Amino acid sequence: MSTSEIKSDNWVIYGVVSILIIFGVSMLYDPVAALSILLHTPVTLATALDLSIPLVPPAIIIYWYVFYSFIFFSYFYFAFVHREYRNAMVLAYVLVNVVAYAIYLVFPVLGPERVVSGTDFFSLQIQSLYAHDVQVNCFPSLHGSTSLLAAFSLWRAKKQYGYLSWPIAIAIMISTLLVRQHWIVDQIAATIVTLPIAYIVFNRFKYTRVLESTTKVRPWQLLLSAVAAVLFMIIYVWVFYM
Repeated sequence: MSTSEIKSDNWVIYGVVSILIIFGVSMLYDPVAALSILLHTPVTLATALDLSIPLVPPAIIIYWYVFYSFIFFSYFYFAFVHREYRNAMVLAYVLVNVVAYAIYLVFPVLGPERVVSGTDFFSLQIQSLYAHDVQVNCFPSLHGSTSLLAAFSLWRAKKQYGYLSWPIAIAIMISTLLVRQHWIVDQIAATIVTLPIAYIVFNRFKYTRVLESTTKVRPWQLLLSAVAAVLFMIIYVWVFYM
């Protein structure tokens, strides 16, 4: 991305367009799931270790609320603050999703059995998740992929961000197992798909790589991105899952 574009008066428009592209791609998730089931019979990739993992309802906090806050923060941060990396983040996101969708269509994987009892807050959240989310589109895990991409992007923008972003991504990937949405191999596949794409787009592709960042990020910009991410997370979860 050129310096002139970074300083352009149209930066808000570019940012909004990038957000719309991301959410437009994400809206293909359910149609791909429906089509994949029509094309092929889903298989399971359960291992003995997977079957030994118990349902841990409190993990829904990480799976839902931390996850959406985390990825939305990365979207807002790169779309409107650290804009030098915006194109790389968007392109990597699109490529990761295209690869994942292609795999879903030719190799649909059925997730773990969905059994939850209890009327506590966490169990009710799990029930809502199961009621609204598809049980295929598992391999690779897009929860894992988008979390890894957010972590990589933030780490690439500023190495110190990695001290927080990588542990968050790993915690989210673990949470997918604890809420019984994914198999272990789904997260392995997410890692294999996402990190090479992120590395190439951010470091090798000449149209999106940034050799040296000149953006000076201020604390209030980080705070504003975080607040926007949390607000958007609340709206998103309420609209799509409640």
